[in-house]
Amino acid sequence: MEKWLESSTMFQGRIFSVRAGNAELDSGVVAPREVVEHPGGVGLVPVLGDAVVLIRQYRIAVGEDVIEIPAGKLEPGDAPEQRARAELEEETGYRAGRMVLAGHIYASVGYTSEKIHLFLAFDLEAIGQALEFDETIETVRVPLAEIEGRLEANEFPDAKTVVALHRLLTYLEMRRHL
Repeated sequence: MEKWLESSTMFQGRIFSVRAGNAELDSGVVAPREVVEHPGGVGLVPVLGDAVVLIRQYRIAVGEDVIEIPAGKLEPGDAPEQRARAELEEETGYRAGRMVLAGHIYASVGYTSEKIHLFLAFDLEAIGQALEFDETIETVRVPLAEIEGRLEANEFPDAKTVVALHRLLTYLEMRRHL
């Protein structure tokens, strides 16, 4: 297992920090490492009848509008489900009657510590969007019957969205066979 020998924070931002230094590998070799340290986040798939509610927003990092699952960064003291419920309400305007944990993923294990907790949200009740001042988000309903084909056509470029939608399809398939 690698271990830091020495490191320092090279950048501290609002969302993440960058740590750089030297790590000792199992072999004893010392190698430079850079890590984006992130407090983690949540993502969820809201299911409304025979459709899912996704969001469309411009993502400056990739320079395009992206259709993705509602998501957000964990704040200090947040429980993942609590944050997922808050993001659902803020970004889509729905409140979930039932949440199902769908596991977690790491955003990119080669350079970031970001762990994303995934949920499926059911029994939705419309309460109205409550976007933050810096968000412009449009909700997009995608019929459940179209998800598999749209995944195969690579219509969702966001990794957490792809994983979460696959987990939803698996969950629904398993429930159908019970």
